[in-house]
Amino acid sequence: MGNGRKKDTVLWMVFVQGVALSLGVYLLVTVLASLLLVKAVLPEAGAFPVLAAGCCLSACLGGLTCTRRSPWGSLPSALVCAAGFLAVLIVVSLLCWKQISWLGRGGLLLLCGAGGGLLAGVLGGRRRRRKGGKRVRPVRKKEKVRL
Repeated sequence: MGNGRKKDTVLWMVFVQGVALSLGVYLLVTVLASLLLVKAVLPEAGAFPVLAAGCCLSACLGGLTCTRRSPWGSLPSALVCAAGFLAVLIVVSLLCWKQISWLGRGGLLLLCGAGGGLLAGVLGGRRRRRKGGKRVRPVRKKEKVRL
């Protein structure tokens, strides 16, 4: 519990959590977009751009969680997380509709997801530590002034 040691997570679990976060955000964006469509706040032509932006955002958020917790570099871990998210989208699409319009909107959604993973890899770089730290001068006592 509180013995001061940091609990290590298994490597594959980091990516499962990142993909799950991506899927959760994408589901939330999809539900929100459908609610806005039903309430007639969002026009029907604006549904796809909202879903594409949501796909990019969800892949980016899932990738950012993986970049900080993975021992790999930031770009490979973000891209693996985005690839897992996109693989789940492809499997669900193939199971439900038996096809994907690769040259249509389905391909654009996959490109948006890959772009979100790439964005997470670029933005999620590791924090750089200073080698020596900030040098602080020692405080000296004032010398006595002779009159």
